[in-house]
Amino acid sequence: MDRIDALRLLLDISAAGSFSAVARQRAISTSTVSSAVNQLEQELGARLMARSTRRLVLTHEGEMLLADARRIVSGWDAALDGLRKGGPLAGPIRVTATNDFGRTRLGPLLDAFQALHPDIHVTLLLSDDTIDLIHHQIDLALRTGPLRDSSLRARLLVRGHRLVCASPAYWLRAGKPGHPCELAEHNCLILARPGAPLSAWPFRERGKPFSVRVSGDRQASDGEVIRRWALAGFGVVLKNQWDIQHDLEADRLETALGDYQAGSIDLYAVQPGGPPPRRVNALTDFLALSLG
Repeated sequence: MDRIDALRLLLDISAAGSFSAVARQRAISTSTVSSAVNQLEQELGARLMARSTRRLVLTHEGEMLLADARRIVSGWDAALDGLRKGGPLAGPIRVTATNDFGRTRLGPLLDAFQALHPDIHVTLLLSDDTIDLIHHQIDLALRTGPLRDSSLRARLLVRGHRLVCASPAYWLRAGKPGHPCELAEHNCLILARPGAPLSAWPFRERGKPFSVRVSGDRQASDGEVIRRWALAGFGVVLKNQWDIQHDLEADRLETALGDYQAGSIDLYAVQPGGPPPRRVNALTDFLALSLG
């Protein structure tokens, strides 16, 4: 195994947490994984990880090498991509997005992209929490903004808004609110973040932002569950426009309080620092064209 492959293996071990998990992912023997790590340790003259039957922990030297390994592997992949320009796209892409957007919009788009480029292998991680791109070896994250300042690279894909909506049956039964304050009279479906449910909904009136605290009989940590409850007529939901665009077009959901929308909530393609591989740039271009 050459050094680049050994460094890739180190990255995989850091993400998976064990030799056996990486061996299963790569369809190789655990002894092959262990031998590659031993080879790196012998070349460096230092232990890279403390191994036990229960867990694997990187040493100080292991953490230092891991940071360099990400940069080296990324640079090597970018160099190969540059030499292969014009050839077919190939290789892995790890993508993350929120649960709702990932299932309703991103999943079908990834299917279409892979149909165009069959040698691309996609791993999709769905989470409504913001995950660490470096730790999870993410190539591309779909995130809403404005984004915090960071060392990450971001490209605007589409502009949109958060919309207050419910099913036509719910509005027929409960009536549409004329002002955000009237949401106190409605059963609102709340996205529950760890320790902090998103129950303060933002609005704007005469140019001034304000928020309304809402409540209801249902909370969930999964945006897709919230959306399905709204489709079933259980209450009112605040959703990103691109999450429910198909439901609006099919009249499965109807909006309210459009005159009080807060500022735009934009969707970005976010990447770790460093030159991205050609296949990641191609996917970003494809998503921008498809969503825009």
